Amino acid sequence: MTVLTANIRDIAGADDATVFTFEIPTVRGGVDGGVVTVRPRRYTAEYGVLTTDDLEPGPAVLRLSGGVNATYEIVIPDSPTPVDLWPLMDAGMPQDPAPPGRYVVNAGGVARQLWISQSEWDEIAPGDPDTTYLVYPD
Repeated sequence: MTVLTANIRDIAGADDATVFTFEIPTVRGGVDGGVVTVRPRRYTAEYGVLTTDDLEPGPAVLRLSGGVNATYEIVIPDSPTPVDLWPLMDAGMPQDPAPPGRYVVNAGGVARQLWISQSEWDEIAPGDPDTTYLVYPD
């Protein structure tokens, strides 16, 4: 079971009354046995801090309401210590489409691209893990 926590404030730094609703998309077995139902759990921040009860680890849906009206598919980790909510929300956000004129967007881990002939590739394979190799025939 995992407690999620976050500092919640509006753009001016004031406390925010956004409602955070956690639920699962379908009934499933619990980590420690039993059955986890789809009943939603709602929370609001108190004095700028959101703290949930112990929540069942696994896939979940987070809905924000109260002016925000956003939905995030998150995965609640199994943690004995409280987990910051923002990284879970950030991981559940859809990827932005590439702007017009851009063909490759680095999602992390790619330092460069390199055109290389098949014979050159055969000599260095598997190559540098941070390089994307574009292999052309000899």
